Amino acid sequence: MKKILLALTLLTHFSFAATPEQVEQYLSVSNAEEQLLAMQSQYAAMQNRIPKDTNASENTYDMQMLSIRFKNYLQKKLSEDEMTEVLDNYKNVVLLQFVSAESNMENLEKNVSTTYLEKLKSDPEAGTRIELVSKISKALYAKEAMLVMFDDLLSPLMKNSIGGEKINDKMLKGMKESYIKEMTKSAIDSTLLTCKDFTMEELEELLKIAQTPAIQHEVKAVFGAMAYSLKEFFMSLANRYNVEKHQATSTNNKKPNQSQTPIKTK
Repeated sequence: MKKILLALTLLTHFSFAATPEQVEQYLSVSNAEEQLLAMQSQYAAMQNRIPKDTNASENTYDMQMLSIRFKNYLQKKLSEDEMTEVLDNYKNVVLLQFVSAESNMENLEKNVSTTYLEKLKSDPEAGTRIELVSKISKALYAKEAMLVMFDDLLSPLMKNSIGGEKINDKMLKGMKESYIKEMTKSAIDSTLLTCKDFTMEELEELLKIAQTPAIQHEVKAVFGAMAYSLKEFFMSLANRYNVEKHQATSTNNKKPNQSQTPIKTK
């Protein structure tokens, strides 16, 4: 009798994976696929810039695999019920407004962005707004989710690259701390720009949405999907990527407030 009850309990809590239709619907209402395609373009260019091994033409990675792997990961990592909750969030007008504004960020000129951020941060009356947006950003770009990108992509790339054997645990820890610091700052600045036309009431509503369990499931799954979809590509670059050369180039070309982080998620 106890075994029967246990089996029934397990069945009650069992969740089926999200359906392909749900994943496609999610991609149509969010900008996740748009970000993935932008990354696909960015890393295709990166792949072309790094000298190829003359004896390893197979190192050229098929970028079309990124989208396939991304969708497969989302379907497996989000249950059907979780994806339903995620999609329900996108019925909220404020979240759709945020997605739309985020998509239009690419059209914002760099000097306009810099001017807005400098003016906002120097305004003594903007403190409440900045604090509210920072909370939204930290929910949408959770530290734990961003660490997946470092642990699954950057760390293996550097360790397996030319000169990677010189990287010890202490150096790697420092790189990780710098990565999170830079990514967090970049994410907050990006969110401040995205929300520049939002009222305080809309920001408060957006924060409520950002702090829902559904958003947390989504963020974790999307960052994981990006790491999963890019992992094979990053490893295909490892034997052509010179850590010391790229670090030197990054240091020499560094401008004030410019991140040395080799990967951006937004």
